[in-house]
Amino acid sequence: MYATYQIIGTELIPCEVFFGDRSTPVWHQANWHGGEYEEFVRKNGCGHCCAAMVLNLHGVKITPHEEFALCRKLWGVPNREQEFPQGNYQTVAGIAKILNYHGVKAACFGVPTREYAAKHIEEALRAGKQVIFWSNPNEDFPENPFSFGEHYVMAVGYTREGEILVANSSQRKAPDGVQLVDINTIVRALFLGCDPTDKTWGEKGDHIHCAGYVVVG
Repeated sequence: MYATYQIIGTELIPCEVFFGDRSTPVWHQANWHGGEYEEFVRKNGCGHCCAAMVLNLHGVKITPHEEFALCRKLWGVPNREQEFPQGNYQTVAGIAKILNYHGVKAACFGVPTREYAAKHIEEALRAGKQVIFWSNPNEDFPENPFSFGEHYVMAVGYTREGEILVANSSQRKAPDGVQLVDINTIVRALFLGCDPTDKTWGEKGDHIHCAGYVVVG
C-alpha cells in the first residue's frame, strides 16, 4: 500500500491523506473555531491532531476536539498555567496510550542515536506502519521544514515515488497540510535523547521527555 493525498483547500482541512482503503483529514490546528476545547487545541493541538489522524486511518472516526475530550476524561484537566501540561498530555507515552485505548497497537520510543532512529523509523514505514514524531528545531538543522518550535507530525507512509508523506497540522510550515521528505530529513529534525534504562521515554511530566516518536501498527 502507498500513501497518497488529495488537496481540499479549505482553511481548516487543506487536504486528505489516504493509506490503502482508509483516509483522514489533515487539520490545521490554528484554524479551529468553536467547540469546548477550541483554544487548547489551537495552541497545543499538534499531538491531538496526530492521534486523531492515526485513529481515522485505523477506522476510528474522531476529531482532535473529541480526542482531547477523551484525554480530559481519562486524565483530568491539564494545568493551564504550565507551558507544557503535566502527565500524559503532550507526551509520546500519552499518545501511545490513547491509541491503545482505541485498540490501535502503538508504542513510544526515544532516540538513543540518529542511526538507530533512522533504521527503526524506516523499517516501520516500509512495514506499512505510521510514525508520529516530535520535531525539534536545533542549531544543526536550522532549515527544519516541519516546525518553528517543538511540534508533533505524522509520517503516513511512502509514495509510489519513494518519498515519505508527512501530515503536518502547522499552517505556516505546511500550507497544504502535507510534506514529502526523505528519512534523513525526519531524523535530523528529531530531538536526540532517550531514557538510558530502556531506550524509551517513560511517563514524564516535563516537555523534554515528550521527545521521541510513536510507531503505530
